[in-house]
Amino acid sequence: MHARCTQFLVLFGIITLAACADRPDPALIGAPSFAAGGVGRPTVLVNPKANDNGTAKTIEEGIDMVASGGQVLVTPGTYDEAIVIDKGLALEAIGGESEPVIVAPSGSVNAAIRVATPDAVAIRGLTVRYTGVRGIFGDGAVDVTIERSSVVAVNPPLGGSTLISILHDAATTGRGHLVVRGSVLDGSLPFEDSPTPPFPQLFGITVAGDVDARLEGNVIRRTGGACVFVRPRLDLGGETNADILGNDLDECYPIGRAGSILVGPGAPLPSPRPPFTATGVVNVVGNTIRNSNGSCLTSSAINYESFEGRIERNRVLGVVQSCALASGRVVPAGIWVGSLRGLPSAGPISVRFNDIAGNAQAGLRVAPNMTTAIDASCNWWGSASGPSGAGPGSGDAVVVEAGAATPAFLPFALAQVAETNASSCE
Repeated sequence: MHARCTQFLVLFGIITLAACADRPDPALIGAPSFAAGGVGRPTVLVNPKANDNGTAKTIEEGIDMVASGGQVLVTPGTYDEAIVIDKGLALEAIGGESEPVIVAPSGSVNAAIRVATPDAVAIRGLTVRYTGVRGIFGDGAVDVTIERSSVVAVNPPLGGSTLISILHDAATTGRGHLVVRGSVLDGSLPFEDSPTPPFPQLFGITVAGDVDARLEGNVIRRTGGACVFVRPRLDLGGETNADILGNDLDECYPIGRAGSILVGPGAPLPSPRPPFTATGVVNVVGNTIRNSNGSCLTSSAINYESFEGRIERNRVLGVVQSCALASGRVVPAGIWVGSLRGLPSAGPISVRFNDIAGNAQAGLRVAPNMTTAIDASCNWWGSASGPSGAGPGSGDAVVVEAGAATPAFLPFALAQVAETNASSCE
């Protein structure tokens, strides 16, 4: 009895010391001894260099071995595999930022990582490099969290594609959930500003249908579509909610000239068109949006066509150029609110505490269907004299399309306000 107690104390001490020690070289890590056997283990290590029979050699093998709700820990290296996650789990890179875990399936794939379970899935610290339609994809009532990851398109196809997308278009029960936080997304598109650009319509993050999403603190570059696209179901029904918070967006080259952040149905609308019954709240707060290459393709930084919510504390800096052209869904403006396509008016919506500066043609433009005045007070328009256009000053213009109500843009901020804690502009 005393011997058994002594063994237990020794084992407890070893576990305690191991928990406090520095992480060892991943190449030397064997299989974690959480359970005997293979399938159903709470933690599985993926290490192609290990010889232990309990260690997975591929990520997909690790997913097969782990118990639902468990962890798959992946050592550094490049993994030539398209992954399907069919159970709730955490898929996480280990080994430090200097030694990445790269998922790089060869050939063209429908999705480099596909989530095919309603159970919670977390993806952390991975780099995804792929050629094909989608980087990370979930279809239906999935629950996906992506953190500290990188998704890069390599020679994307000319048709529509997306770096990260969650689609729940079917009018069924259940809701999709998506969190993308602290990640870097790169469409890797060459810049060439021409009427018929030679790059595909690749979106950064697409949230579609009956989904609740939080997109926070990401960096998105070089997309041939919107950097962020939030839309209702294809039948124009359902409920879509999203918080788009504190992202850094640049080099968004929407071929359809829709916007760097696009909130509303896709194009074209379904025909025959059903009634627009979709509901939801989409907040666009604290983002920085630029057009550093001066592309004529970017006709708006924020194109807010549908839903209700807040557009606040964003920095919309030099996005719209004088060469930007109108399209069937937007007339050039740093922020465009409303629809040209016969949809119901967006809102209620507020446009406040934003820095809107250096945008040609308009800083804020209100569509004809917006017949109730929106609150557009306390914005910085690039000049202490306030906005031009409908306003009294020389800053970015407030433009009101025929039939729309003039927004309440007074009082306006006398200096940059988006990155302050100001709660009023007095």
